[in-house]
Amino acid sequence: MAKELTARLPSIHRAAGGLRELLASHRQLALILVLFLAFRLAAVWVFKPGGYLGELSDFGYYRLLLSFTNQGFLPLIDFWVEYPPIFPWLMLGLYRLSLLVPAWTQPGAWFYMTLSTFLVLVEAANLVVLYALAHRLHGAGRAVRLAWVYTALLAPVLTLFGGFDSLALLFLLLAVWWTLGQRPILGGLAAGLGFMTKMMPIVALPAAWQHMMGLSRRLRLVLAALLSILAVAAPFLLTAPKTLLQSLLSPMARSSWETLWALIDGYYSFGVAGGWNRFDPTTAGAAQHPTHIPWLLVTALFLLLYLFLFTRRVDWGDGRRVVAFTALGLGLLLLYSKGYSPQFVVLLLPFILLLIPGWRGVAYALLLSLLNLAEYPVYFLLLPGREWFLAGAVLLRSLIWVVLCLEYAAQVYGWKVPDRRWSRLAAGVTALVLAAGVAGAVLGLPAYAQSRYEASPHRPAIDILRREAEPGASLVVGEMETYEALYPFLRKQLRLSLIETNDYLPAWEPRLAAHVEGAQGRFWLYAPPDSAMNGWMSGHYRSVTSYDLGGWLLSSWETP
Repeated sequence: MAKELTARLPSIHRAAGGLRELLASHRQLALILVLFLAFRLAAVWVFKPGGYLGELSDFGYYRLLLSFTNQGFLPLIDFWVEYPPIFPWLMLGLYRLSLLVPAWTQPGAWFYMTLSTFLVLVEAANLVVLYALAHRLHGAGRAVRLAWVYTALLAPVLTLFGGFDSLALLFLLLAVWWTLGQRPILGGLAAGLGFMTKMMPIVALPAAWQHMMGLSRRLRLVLAALLSILAVAAPFLLTAPKTLLQSLLSPMARSSWETLWALIDGYYSFGVAGGWNRFDPTTAGAAQHPTHIPWLLVTALFLLLYLFLFTRRVDWGDGRRVVAFTALGLGLLLLYSKGYSPQFVVLLLPFILLLIPGWRGVAYALLLSLLNLAEYPVYFLLLPGREWFLAGAVLLRSLIWVVLCLEYAAQVYGWKVPDRRWSRLAAGVTALVLAAGVAGAVLGLPAYAQSRYEASPHRPAIDILRREAEPGASLVVGEMETYEALYPFLRKQLRLSLIETNDYLPAWEPRLAAHVEGAQGRFWLYAPPDSAMNGWMSGHYRSVTSYDLGGWLLSSWETP
């Protein structure tokens, strides 16, 4: 054993030396990667998706699906899901692992943290592959800058806590990387596994076909992709073929959401995966809203456009053109797609940074991230039902996609467009989005206020006070949260004050008496019926009106 180990020492030393040399030549990447991992792994422990506004994650939905496995039901065998097999079964393994830890008071906490931790590692791999692609296309300096920019973007961080698109991105980037290295088997494997994760990574395959030198490599590329897809699908085809096929076909059966097509259909809500019965494969993709779009014609037109672009005479040996054609295919696929979810943006960001230099690429990345936030949480949580707001976000996002596709096409086909024109176009798009954002804020703030007024449990009190209280009258509220709820709606008409009767506060009686003595006209009190302030007021002043408003008492009193 010792002799065998001694014989292997030279190879171990060579490997260690190679690793040291690699780290030395990419020291900046190592620094970025350490900070990248440290920030995101720490965030897993302290961040909550959605922050103070509400839930901003699909993880709860994933956990609900996985809960079926506790009763012996397996995804894509006993019940359908709207995803290809890799991610549901990967999630199942992480879910079972999280169950080994005693449950915390927050349901599902360990599963969410386990899944996010796994996705952090996936994102770290994305950063490394992105850096390698940038290094290959542009050199070390720009690769480092690109890695810093990607590390600082918010959208990939949010996706760690809400979706699994970073895993699909990893397969897509790997497919491109191995394509550029003339590795047909690995490139086809990455594209095929990506397809069985979230379908979109298959867009790397056409560019890979064009880039591979010789028919042999092209055939190996396609064969590797097909075999990897078949290898993943085989267990499910043998056990539950109908469930698998219906799950894979469900995206085509779904109606539109959050896209131009959804605006044409008059639909302004989120996507619906299918019917409620997960154990009936025929409900996959069911329960959709009606569409007015001739999808067969739309599909044919997009396919003809893509075929036209694919067959143009291009120097496919140029790696930058290969990356640009992949990005162009991805952009066209999103324009064609019936639906869009905010986490899809992580698939676009690396290509924007790789292909569009300087501030222009950063601007497009930030604008798409900003429009994502405009959709969720702003539209779906803060401004639900304000269809004009969602329509504006969708139109602007689609405009940016079209501009990006034009930039990618110019790089693929060598269009002679001066860089300053692209910069002016980017500046115009940025100005348009910012102007729309200002207009949205001006129109959205009153709409938000109206929606909160309509949803307020204290709306009856607000209505009575607006109708009966004199301008400048005094209103004392007996609880902090209620005071905060009333203040935005009554601050211009009334003088609002908060008085709480807790023992740790100074005596409330003198403070209440001072407010009554200083009141102009009738004095108003809004407090729970059992509040001591109601009894004190009855013993010192004459009541004018009193309204029992479902657990709160609104009363007015004569003042000296």
